[in-house]
Amino acid sequence: MDGAHRLGEPVTLRLGAAADSGAKAGRRSGGPLALLLILANAILAAGCGGLSAEELEVVPPPARNVTPPGILPGPQVDGPLYREPTPPPPPAPPRWRRFFLPKTTDGATFVTRNHLVIKVFGVTPPPLDQICRRMDGEEWPCGRTALFSLRMFLRGRAVECLLPNPDGIDRAVAPCRVGSIDVGRWLLRQGWATPDENATDEYRTAAHDARCDRVGMWRGSEADPGCPGKPADDPPPS
Repeated sequence: MDGAHRLGEPVTLRLGAAADSGAKAGRRSGGPLALLLILANAILAAGCGGLSAEELEVVPPPARNVTPPGILPGPQVDGPLYREPTPPPPPAPPRWRRFFLPKTTDGATFVTRNHLVIKVFGVTPPPLDQICRRMDGEEWPCGRTALFSLRMFLRGRAVECLLPNPDGIDRAVAPCRVGSIDVGRWLLRQGWATPDENATDEYRTAAHDARCDRVGMWRGSEADPGCPGKPADDPPPS
């Protein structure tokens, strides 16, 4: 294909033998569209100069800068973009879950119908075989009495415990309540449990008051030196 140079000299674009033969084939086929496609391919081949795929420069498409005024633009990206995987949703927060007629295995442990074992938060019950001794030397089964007292307190009522989704777990430690009554605080104030290392200040105060009133496990025991003088076996306030 020849044309006029802007200074008047002829210009010749050599497309090679493949282009010449392709052009002849296009003329024989009589299709102008086929001829244009053949010429375009020949021009691209001549422009690449026989470069391999590794030697060809990959030019990313231009990206429009949409950074608002006063904000530093993001980093320049010259490679492929990858979508980050969506993170898993956070676990659902704990909520009060109701359990009907749970079994009681000691003075602070419930077993639900789905075999989930729930220990009341903040308290330690006496072992079932624990024996307590009064000041007069009489011994009594305070461990089993604590379990009996919890069962009498429940009287078939539903227990609610603050738990996350219990699916997939078989044991949990959680605050529990019956109606508006905090089960952990009730056990401590009645003298049927002692506070553990996670007990709140309110729980510790309830346990101290029970010890001073000498109720529950402390019935008939010696007075605690840190308690004000009170008559023995004073019933706790309702």
